[in-house]
Amino acid sequence: TATLALQGVRAERDVRNTDVESGVLSNPSDVYTSINPRIGAIVDLSDDATLYANVSRLYEPPTNYQLQDNVAGGDATLDAMYGTVLEIGTRGSSSLGADDRWGWDVSLYFAEIRDEILSVDAPLAPGTSLSTNVDKTVHAGLELLVNAAWDMGGGAIEPLVSLTFNHFEFDNDPVYGNNRLPVAPDYTLRGEVMYRNDRGWFAGPTLEVTGERYGDFANTYVIEDYALLGLRGGWSGREWNIYAELGNVLDEEYVAYNAVRDVAPADAAILYPGAPISVFVGIERAF
Repeated sequence: TATLALQGVRAERDVRNTDVESGVLSNPSDVYTSINPRIGAIVDLSDDATLYANVSRLYEPPTNYQLQDNVAGGDATLDAMYGTVLEIGTRGSSSLGADDRWGWDVSLYFAEIRDEILSVDAPLAPGTSLSTNVDKTVHAGLELLVNAAWDMGGGAIEPLVSLTFNHFEFDNDPVYGNNRLPVAPDYTLRGEVMYRNDRGWFAGPTLEVTGERYGDFANTYVIEDYALLGLRGGWSGREWNIYAELGNVLDEEYVAYNAVRDVAPADAAILYPGAPISVFVGIERAF
């Protein structure tokens, strides 16, 4: 099956900002337009397995906040991000016996991006983030999802693993060369093994693993990887779902997210801690 798509974009931006001290008005404004095609193909390898591939144009205008925080200042505007994205993958399921099945969804992607909008240090106020366009960057990676269900007589064991490998980097940048982009970790893994019985009760362990990442564009500030273990359980019915989750059961200390600097010294205050051991309880109703 061939798939064809065409997207038209028109985005108007108009920011009026008056400096409190000087009274000077800045008015960055622009109109962003683009035609974004996409072409793809889907091949049914069998009744339960599919191979797919597509090529598409990426286009994203800057937001009002990014225009207001443009490092160039004044009435200068930012360019829209654009590029080409290629993706190939496969998804499907297969039997493991009379009542057992497993499924998969695997995708490889490569995006070559021009004028990506990134937050950089203000030239006169390091630690204050402003927006700018970067000439060329690459976003590539692998996304993998595998799940299964093994019948246990009166219930089933259902493992699930989601794994992502990231390859985000500058492309021959005049300042940062081919350095990795900060924040994005080498990989992330999330998994669980749930036991579900025929009455709707379920319980099991969960796992989250995040690889190393950088806190700056210079790739001098390394943020360590971490692994979190959790427990989840509850009851799921036709209309009601009740669940409880115990997160970070080993009470690990880890960095949940971070700010970004051009070059971060060892004592840079850019780290934000993750939650300690925590309990979450919830109820859902489907209408």
